[in-house]
Amino acid sequence: MDEARQAEFENLRRQFLRGLAQRLVQLDSARDDAGRRAVLHRLAGAAGGYGFAELGQLARLAEQALREAPAGDPALAAETLARLREQMLTLAA
Repeated sequence: MDEARQAEFENLRRQFLRGLAQRLVQLDSARDDAGRRAVLHRLAGAAGGYGFAELGQLARLAEQALREAPAGDPALAAETLARLREQMLTLAA
């Protein structure tokens, strides 16, 4: 990747990180699990695209845990969401 493209990509990564606080607001203000899953789905895709694979994986795990929570383990969904929030706050700092 040439220098100009690398600089543009780094700028996009910084914008993504600055937007994590807003994504947390969206996650917390979602009306229901379907809304939270939508936020998590978008986060997972964006995180992976900007090179934050671990964050993307956590978002996918949280999305899956919420999908399975009614029949599965609601505590697992809560724990996964807590880990995701912690990582988002760390990256946003």
